[in-house]
Amino acid sequence: MKKPSNKWKKLRRAALERARRNIVEPLEPLHMVLLATNALYLIGFLRLTFAGQPYDFTWISGAGILAMAFFGLLVPILTGSVLTLHFASRRFDRLMSN
Repeated sequence: MKKPSNKWKKLRRAALERARRNIVEPLEPLHMVLLATNALYLIGFLRLTFAGQPYDFTWISGAGILAMAFFGLLVPILTGSVLTLHFASRRFDRLMSN
């Protein structure tokens, strides 16, 4: 069996680099979004755990509880997205190194 030509190797590498630029790199800010979401969820959780629940219900405390619930829902969704992005990035790197 013949080995691939240098032209074919260059074409394959260029296609993989373009796919990485178009797929992986635009989604890299998801790491920072996940970090911010985790931080805000942790802050809200610790506030409710250690400060206790507010005795007087205000709009601000209600908005804080709703925001914490929203961030709690986003954490598993973003975690799955970031893990998928990480494995896709590793796969592209492995394919480009061959």
